[in-house]
Amino acid sequence: MDNLEKFYVNGQVVWRGRLDKVGGVIQKEKPRFVIRPLNKNDAEDMGKLSETIYNHLATGEECFIHKHNQEYYNNVFENDAIHYIGVFLSSKLIGMSYIRLCNSKETLAEELPNSPANFFDDKNFVLAAALGADSVHPDYRGNHLNQIMIACRLEYAKELGCSGAFSIIDRSNRWNMPPYFNNDFHMFATAIDPSDGGKIALMHHNMKKNKKEISGGIEIPFNRFELIDKLLDKGYIGQRFDKDTGFIKFVPTKRSVNEIVNNQTAVIFVNKGARCV
Repeated sequence: MDNLEKFYVNGQVVWRGRLDKVGGVIQKEKPRFVIRPLNKNDAEDMGKLSETIYNHLATGEECFIHKHNQEYYNNVFENDAIHYIGVFLSSKLIGMSYIRLCNSKETLAEELPNSPANFFDDKNFVLAAALGADSVHPDYRGNHLNQIMIACRLEYAKELGCSGAFSIIDRSNRWNMPPYFNNDFHMFATAIDPSDGGKIALMHHNMKKNKKEISGGIEIPFNRFELIDKLLDKGYIGQRFDKDTGFIKFVPTKRSVNEIVNNQTAVIFVNKGARCV
């Protein structure tokens, strides 16, 4: 976000930055992109982008990206709780993602399948932002646009009055993890998505607390699923991801999952650090 400009046009938030790559090729003259909230007038372009992305999915990725058409996106904008943002290169839509505002455990459960926590037990927790549909055109990947869109949505959600943000990631795909961990999300649970059977991890970002990382914990390969499940069941949280090694750093706490998500700084380490392979 350091190289991203933020400003307002007619009261609407807009971000602006530059692409490093197009089609995987480093650009000498870096083209400028703009990120802004989307609306019904963008529905046709959203449908085309959705189809393009779906047609380039690798095997198994269908669990997390679904193909939608213009009519679907027209209907989406009838729901005041859903806010899309889009990345534009000139007038071409090259990326999009959404925020869904959740004000009850029932609405949040629709975004976080099988979540073990009821975040709305906290009287100060009244509105949550569920982040989803992270989508970037294949020709413009490698520019960290997913990570940038997450950061933009966190700012946007805070302006909308949210006290926390949540998302799911494909726990089988290591490349899904850096954009969220790099935006100070932590992994607090895992599950199987009942809609399509995909293996997912539940992620949380606390807007009320500053992240505080303390040395220690244990590093585990992202694909040691059974071991990770056991740690999370014991109250550990995944705090950091190393994209080079594929290890997630887990730290133990003495708090319940509800307390963890409402006080992210309260992490208690019981060792000097370890690695499990």
